[in-house]
Amino acid sequence: MGETHHYLRKTHTSNIIAKKEDMEVILMQHARRSRAREQQQQLPPHQYGPQRQCRRQERIFRTRTTFQGLRVHNIIQRYRLNWQAKQQLLHHIEPQLAPSLQTPHIIPLETKLLAVLYMLESGFFRTTTALIAGISQPSFSAFLPKVLNAINTLTPRDISFPNTEKKQQGTKQRFSQIQGFPHVLGAIDCTLVRILPPAATEHLYRNRKHTHTINVQAIVDHRGLFTNITAKYPGSVLDSFIFRHSTINQHFQDGRYGNGRLVADQGYGIQPWIMTPIANPSTRAERAYNEAHRRTCTIFEHTFAILKSRFRCLDITRGSLLCSPEMVCKIILTCAILHNIYVRRNISLYEPDQQMPEEDEEEGAVRENEGEHPNTAAGLRRRQHIVQNVF
Repeated sequence: MGETHHYLRKTHTSNIIAKKEDMEVILMQHARRSRAREQQQQLPPHQYGPQRQCRRQERIFRTRTTFQGLRVHNIIQRYRLNWQAKQQLLHHIEPQLAPSLQTPHIIPLETKLLAVLYMLESGFFRTTTALIAGISQPSFSAFLPKVLNAINTLTPRDISFPNTEKKQQGTKQRFSQIQGFPHVLGAIDCTLVRILPPAATEHLYRNRKHTHTINVQAIVDHRGLFTNITAKYPGSVLDSFIFRHSTINQHFQDGRYGNGRLVADQGYGIQPWIMTPIANPSTRAERAYNEAHRRTCTIFEHTFAILKSRFRCLDITRGSLLCSPEMVCKIILTCAILHNIYVRRNISLYEPDQQMPEEDEEEGAVRENEGEHPNTAAGLRRRQHIVQNVF
């Protein structure tokens, strides 16, 4: 984990350097406005007065952001996707965002998409993002939720749990190749995303670390793809509560996934379809089980490290998201969908001279059961069977 954190700091530094040209654009536009104000102040006195104040000013249409003139490396560095992925994404969301009226100065759909992608990737405020994209801040705020909603409709296509026997067998085999843990369909856990809470319900978003967050539950597969995600609960809600009231839990209870199971920490409580580590291993087999469990669960931490490096708006170093909780949840889901698109298209987060973060060799602390989802006798028997027959 320490190397992962070192990598994230390195990535954060490179992102700051990469945005120097964007800041230069802001400074140039600020300088032009300053010169315009100076020229206005130098006008003769007779040009001031009621007549000049009533004169209607012409609208200013800025140069808007497109892919034209950008190299492939710069496109991926700034927007985290290539031209082909952008075109495919535009194709899927265009029917929902097509304008009802065509005017000469309408904001192109490509500009809207790139502006939203840049905000998610950079973590900049709306005003800065709008300035870089060449649009006004009110215009950006108006189409931001529409673009997020359009991308969120891709959830059934891009975030799906293995729902066929063939897909389930393939997933189990891939997970088993990590460290020999059998019948795994995914690694599940929760992560926190900071927000600025509503004043009326501030206490609901305060977690046990006394920060205000959204508690996001996710399941990832062996490739680091999100196969299930729940982003709607405030930070005060326990991880086990979220899972207990989730659709995926109901599907496991109904036997939809056979002998498939998830790996999780002890915050969830052990069940036949959720395997947790042994709190105090005393035998060689139990220690081997814990080691295999830990290495299998590493994919979750690795995936969220990449997600928050790709989309700095989710990272704690950018502070809290200054949006409503509902908007934050849409942003989280959008980032997960885009992450899956990038992984499937092999769009790497890393620069050529950088390496993937390695696994943390130190075993992390095991959380105690939170009480909301107690260990079950059937789950304990299933775990003991794995310890005795596999490890």
